[in-house]
Amino acid sequence: MAAASLVLRSARVADARGRRDGLTDIFIADGRIADIEDTARARFQADESIDVAGGFVVPGLMNAHAHLTLDAGPDPDRTLREESRTDTVIRSARRLLETVRAGVTTIRDLGGFGGIDLELARVVDRGEITGPRVLASGRVVTMTGGHGWWIGLEADGPDAVRAAARTNLKAGARSIKIMATGGMMTGGRQAGQPQLTIEEMAAAVDEAHKRGVPVGAHAESRVGVRNAILAGVDSVEHGHGGDAEVIELMLERGTFLVPTILSDRRIIEAGFDAGIPDFVVEQCDALHDSLVAFLEAAIRAGVKVAAGNDGGAPLVPMGDMVGELELYVRHGMTPVDALASATTVTAGLLRLPDVGLVEPGYVADLLVLGDDPLASVGALRGPQVVVARGAVVSG
Repeated sequence: MAAASLVLRSARVADARGRRDGLTDIFIADGRIADIEDTARARFQADESIDVAGGFVVPGLMNAHAHLTLDAGPDPDRTLREESRTDTVIRSARRLLETVRAGVTTIRDLGGFGGIDLELARVVDRGEITGPRVLASGRVVTMTGGHGWWIGLEADGPDAVRAAARTNLKAGARSIKIMATGGMMTGGRQAGQPQLTIEEMAAAVDEAHKRGVPVGAHAESRVGVRNAILAGVDSVEHGHGGDAEVIELMLERGTFLVPTILSDRRIIEAGFDAGIPDFVVEQCDALHDSLVAFLEAAIRAGVKVAAGNDGGAPLVPMGDMVGELELYVRHGMTPVDALASATTVTAGLLRLPDVGLVEPGYVADLLVLGDDPLASVGALRGPQVVVARGAVVSG
């Protein structure tokens, strides 16, 4: 439980708007930032006080594409198939704790197993376990035999896809995940092949948007990305093969890109020797360059890039958002834009209007850092203190 009140003293503030001049005291009450004042003038009294001593306070990071029931081992699908449900629940809860301690205070889970993501999201909300805020999607919506079929809801035709979306929403989903194409982690060499049609995906989008819930579409080819955008999804997940026409559509419709480029990079660099299935490495290697080209062009064009690392996929822990952000910088972002991608931009995608800035009235999801993340996003790695919804969870 959060302390009734908390003060972070002598802090340098940095967020998606840049650096705040001078040292400030940040007063937190009832889980929110109540006030910010210059340290020289501040007289806040609180139940708990932390002297930041000139360190940087930034918003907690957000991961727009995670899978809390996957273990980030070399073959997470196989592990999930073989472990018991009890093992999955316990290990998933442990991963949530590790994630928030790494400085990631919000995740969107885009495909859980057996409702565990929805159940753990509720447990975190009740304060019974420590973890990031979880916006869970429930079971992925896929065509019969499509990507993720064994953990998803198989649906064919617009009516069936609409019913699948309703099923997830009834269970408490705060996001919907649909499969526009095949994927690398499903056998059969189907990554990038078109799967759900525009009409099918549009039915899920219509149903989710009635409830104010965003929709993300897995898409790993140009045709899949284009189909997803035309169906009205809020975000394209991955985006391999996107081109100039796709970028124009995204800008016109306000569609977000969630690149998950770290996942590709880890799979390719580790390769077969790490124990990653051969078909995954081969498909990833074949498609990776098209993702790099699309991401770089999207950044130049001003597409809204929301940060997600496909956490849970091979060798990518959910909490390793800094590796993802460093790749964004390598491919054309400034550090402040990279920080925005993991805070304000993702908050916009997830429809969280009071998360992602160090500002009175905002939820107190905050990190204390030793160095300036607007000079190097590497400063976000290993925060000294993590505050989640007003409670100190690390440091």
